[in-house]
Order: sequence, then C-alpha cells, then structure tokens
Amino acid sequence: MKDTLVLKTIQEKIKNLGSLPGCYLWKNQLGQVIYVGKALKLQSRVRSYLNPNQKDRKTRALFVELYDLDWIATRTEKEALLLEATLIKKYNPKFNVRLKDDKKYPFLCVSTSEDYPMVFLTRKVKDNGDKFFGPFTDVKAARDTLELIHRIFPIRKTKLKLPLAKPQRPCLNFHMGRCLGPCQGNVTKETYAELVDEILRFLEGKKERLVADLKSAMIAASAKMEYERAGFLKQRIEKINQIREKQTVVSLDGGDEDILGISKRDDEGQIVILEVRGGRLEGKKSFPLSGLSFSDDEEAFTSFLRDYYLNATVLPSVVYLPTSAKGNYDVFLEAILEKFGTSIKLKFPEMGPKKSLLRLAEKNADLSLTERILATKLRDQTVAMKELQEKLNLPTLPRTIECYDISHFQGSLPVASGVMFVEGKPYKPGYRHYKMRGYEGINDPGMIHEVIARRLSHLVNEGEALPDLIVIDGGLTQLSRAAEAANALDLGHIPMVGLAKKREEIYFPGEKHPYSFDIHSPMMRLLRNLRDEAHRFGVTFQRLQRKKKALKSILDDIPDIGASRRKSILSYFHTKKKVTDATREELEGVQGIGPVLAEKIYNNIQSLKKIEPKD
Repeated sequence: MKDTLVLKTIQEKIKNLGSLPGCYLWKNQLGQVIYVGKALKLQSRVRSYLNPNQKDRKTRALFVELYDLDWIATRTEKEALLLEATLIKKYNPKFNVRLKDDKKYPFLCVSTSEDYPMVFLTRKVKDNGDKFFGPFTDVKAARDTLELIHRIFPIRKTKLKLPLAKPQRPCLNFHMGRCLGPCQGNVTKETYAELVDEILRFLEGKKERLVADLKSAMIAASAKMEYERAGFLKQRIEKINQIREKQTVVSLDGGDEDILGISKRDDEGQIVILEVRGGRLEGKKSFPLSGLSFSDDEEAFTSFLRDYYLNATVLPSVVYLPTSAKGNYDVFLEAILEKFGTSIKLKFPEMGPKKSLLRLAEKNADLSLTERILATKLRDQTVAMKELQEKLNLPTLPRTIECYDISHFQGSLPVASGVMFVEGKPYKPGYRHYKMRGYEGINDPGMIHEVIARRLSHLVNEGEALPDLIVIDGGLTQLSRAAEAANALDLGHIPMVGLAKKREEIYFPGEKHPYSFDIHSPMMRLLRNLRDEAHRFGVTFQRLQRKKKALKSILDDIPDIGASRRKSILSYFHTKKKVTDATREELEGVQGIGPVLAEKIYNNIQSLKKIEPKD
C-alpha cells in the first residue's frame, strides 16, 4: 500500500495546480523522473493517478513507484505537447514511449541560402534558409540518395564560396559532364537555379511532374537548335525514368502517403514508415522505440507522430495507421497546421489495398525489430565474454563455457545436467545428461564431484578440447568438490567458478568469500542464462526419470504382463500419463494384447489411479 504521508503530500501539491494546461512529471523515491505527461487541465489529470484501483495496467505500475510530483504550466495544450517531447528527451522516463536512439539521424541539405547551392549530408538542421530532407534512419540509404543526385544532376560537389573573385579551372567533374562548373563563372544564377529546383522536386518525390517539365524544356531547347542542352535534359529524363521503373506502384491516384506499421516485444518496439510519393513506393524508414511494456498502440503512435512529424521537413498528405492506433490526435494536428501552414490526414483503413500496405509495414517492422534484438544480443554476448575475461582474470576469451547442475526429487533419482554455450549462445550438441552412479540421497557436492570427474575424463580420453570456463551451479562447497575432481586429473588449470543462487554471487576456487558484480551487466546476464538453462535441462531429465519409474511400477502391478508385453506397452505409450489415460481400444492396439487382456489391464490401471497419490 502506498505510504499515506506520500499521498497527502502529493494531494496538497495538486491543490495548487488549478485548471491550467501543461506538463506533469512523476518522480520516484530517488527523485528520478519516471513519467512525463501533458494535460489540458493539470489538476484533474494528475489527481486521476492517485486512485490505487486503476483499470489501466500502466497506471497501476506507475502508482506503485510514484513518490513526488512536479509540473510546468503552459498557455495552451499545443505548447504542452511540444514541451512534453522536450522533457521526455531530457529525462528519458521509464514509463514513456520514446525513440530509442539518442543519435541524430542524417539529413540531406540543399544549401539554397547560397547563390550556387550544393547538396550534402548533415546531422544539424539549421534555420538559415537551406532546405533539409530527412531524417534518414539508414545512413547508407542517405549516402546512396546523395550519390544518385550527383549522378543525375550536374550540381557542384566542391565546397567553395561562390562566385569566386577570380574564376578557376574546373575540376574533372565538369569535363565528365557531372557539374556545370560555376567555379569558372560560365553558368548563370538563373540556369543553376533551374537545376536546383529540379533537385528539390526530385527529393520531394515529385518525379512525374519533374519529368514532364524536363520533356517540355527538352523540346523547347531542340526547337531553338540548342542540341547540347536538349541532350543533357534527355539524359536526366532517362535516368529519372530508370529509377521510377524500379519503384512499385501502390497508389493509382498518385498521392504522397506514409504507411506506418509497428511491432512490439516486451519493452522494445519498432515503427516502420513506407513512403509513397507520386503513387510509388520510394523507400522505408525504421525507428526503434523503448518504454512499451505498459503502452498500447495509441500511445506509441501518439508519441511517435509528435516526435517525427513535428521535426520533419516534408509532409505527406495522408498518414495511414492501424485501427489499433485510433485515438484523439487533435492537438497534434493543430500543432502541424501551425508549424507548416498545412495539415495531414490520419486514416485507419479496415480493408482494401491500404490495409494490405499496413500489413506490409507491420511485417517490415517485425523483421527490423527481430534484426535489432538479435544484433543487441550478439553485441551483449561479445561484451559479456570480454567482461568475463577481464573480471575473472581468464587467460583467454571464454568462447566455450560449460555449466553443471544437480537435480533430484527429495533425494531420489538424482541426475546431473551439463549445458554448453559457444560464443555466448546455447550449443545444443554440447548438452549432456548424467545419471548418478556413486551417490544416493541428498549430496549435491559429491554428485558435482562425480559429474565433473566423468566429464573431464571423457574429454581427456577422447582428445577433445577443454572448455574455456566451467560454471558450477552452487556455492563454495560445490565448487570446492568440482575443483578437487579437476585437480585429481591434473586439470586444475581449467578456469572454474561457482554461481550462488540467492545473492547471485561468484565464488572462486580456494577463496572463502564471494565476489559481487553488477547483476544487470552483460557478464552476469550470460552467467544467469547458463545457470538457468542447466537447471531447466536437469529438471526436465529428472522428471522424465520419475515418469519412467512410475510407469514401470504401474505395469509391474498388473497381472499377466510379462517382460515382452511390458516392453511393447512402454514403447507404444512412452509416458505414464498416456498409459493411465489409455482407453480399452488403444490398449488393444498394442502388439500381443487382445480384447480380454486389454480389459484386464484397463481395469487394473483404473483401480491403481484411485489410490495413487497426486504429484
């Protein structure tokens, strides 16, 4: 239950809020901002969080951690929307949906503030009269677009302050027809401006209109017998058409549209934008999100639309969203209209071609998220192995790690399990099960001694490679016995540690006191994965042994069942549950069992089930 004093303190603060619009900041006991929200009326919105019986899962989770409140009043809800985005970037609150990457995405800049503009990549958007296009989430795609522009349009590529006081000799690009050569002063501002206008329309996706204008200019130049200019224009038309032919037509009405899809897994997510310009699918942008554990699609898209489109340089006419994202976007649309002088339409198709495109966007989002999660895991595994080498003072990078655990049921049917991770990932061919030979009852240290001795003896006798690290599921006692087994085989040089369950502490051979490391570090996550996998693998095997024993016991108690028939029943049904649930007809399906014997077996099983204790 939330501390009464904490609630009273917050309630007193709320009394001062009034009905102003603005942003509120919930903080935890450490003073960290854990959630930022906006409201038209701060007082009523903030008070709604203090009901402990919330239906919303996110609000319930937030209620548990909230300890203090801060706020910033604004003049309008629209101002609050913009302030909310700034505060989320500043504090990175755990309960807010946010773009994951802090890095700035690159833009293509057309330096229209200059007399003779050029096109280049930049991560800084300035309000200086230049035109910016982006952001590009894929740097390679941005560079490819820049290269394409330089190949199609003869714009200058060298940074110079033009016009020069004294014209200079043009570079190789001029002689190759890839630059009009403004450095030597033989192209007018008007002619160069026409070229820049073509580039702007190309980047805005207005290729169809651009091609039509270029054709008109080509015909006019040809009529004036300006054949060289007509030839240049024809080349540009052909190159642009080659690009357009490769682009899929997805909208016959030729509109500029964005189709958005989302994929979510736990706290992580990915939003993909399919950009349709002039009715053709021109590209894909993918954005990583975090803070999705307690958020629905409406909140995720509300946050993304605010962060992306309010910072965009070119707007589509329509944005298509999944029906799960339906909500109130009025404040966002007002902010867009105020900033750009035009608005966009939000549509939520439930069927038809646009619905199919939404599914395509969602599929791309899922693929992008899978790729990112795998890349993150791979990166974490590499970091984890390096941390293990450093923190445990290992002679080599632990590329092969084995972990061992003991499992039994109240001392009966003891087994051991060994799992192997290679390059930080489970390597199933290296998994091993062991039935204990020398120990009965509860003697985990002794059993660990036995399994390590058997494993290392096998590796030595077969000439197989030794692991880079052995992890024992247990504390000092288990680790000491494992080290004894290794020393007896003159293999004491193999690095070995024990991982205790309660406090996640690491023991080293010969040292009484354990070491503690950051439990959230990649190294500790890898060790826990090893330990948990060894435990899972062992428990599964131990349960199988119990089932086999119970099944054998049931069959032993049934009269007229010899060794041959018992073997047939065991191979036919495999598990105790299947035998005890078998019908008379199923029992008749076993080789060597007729209707009379099947009836007798069935009746015996039913009578045994009545007195069998529950597991």
